[in-house]
Amino acid sequence: MPGVSTLASLERCAIIYAQSQPADTVYLVEKGLVKLTRSNGSGGRIILSICGPGQLIGEEALGGDGSYYAEAMAITPASLLRIPRQALLDALSGDGEIGRELVSYLLTRKRELAEKVELLCLHDVEYRILHYLAQLSTLLTPVANGSGFQIPITQLELADLIGATRETTSTTLNQLERRGLLKLSRRLLTVPSPENLRSAAAARLSAKPEATSQGSATGATS
Repeated sequence: MPGVSTLASLERCAIIYAQSQPADTVYLVEKGLVKLTRSNGSGGRIILSICGPGQLIGEEALGGDGSYYAEAMAITPASLLRIPRQALLDALSGDGEIGRELVSYLLTRKRELAEKVELLCLHDVEYRILHYLAQLSTLLTPVANGSGFQIPITQLELADLIGATRETTSTTLNQLERRGLLKLSRRLLTVPSPENLRSAAAARLSAKPEATSQGSATGATS
């Protein structure tokens, strides 16, 4: 595709684009993880999503003369394809299959955001943590020694992702570690078995249906 270039060897914490920056480029994640963070004027923030290989970011550029809704930052070493808006629009006009794939992808993203709203409103902090750590594991390859999946996310980043305070998130993580569901270390969460997380989430949902709606208010970030 003419005009497409590669952003290679981005380091952790590299800013890809800033919130409210004019949106003129769509990016395809080729390697690594990227977080999309939305902040408000009073210092509050939430991580809208963490994207991995094969996912697009910066779709706002397709809307014309708008701006990026969130900040995009690499949370691991990453490489991305940089696709100027006009180059993508030209490709869409000349290839119906690309258009269909893009519509399908955008609908998937819409569903994921709707599911996040459901998680924030209807489920407690423990369920949210179990859900998101299992989900993030799917973006990674297992560690070579077979010890599980190492998720390069801090406890504060996880708190921002699930919409909870750092204190509540830390307390819940420690409880899950004592149950053997994960291991904590600096800037890293290790998940021995994503399936065990999914099973724990399912058990919590079926055993205590009322508990999943408790704690969402007390654990939410103010």
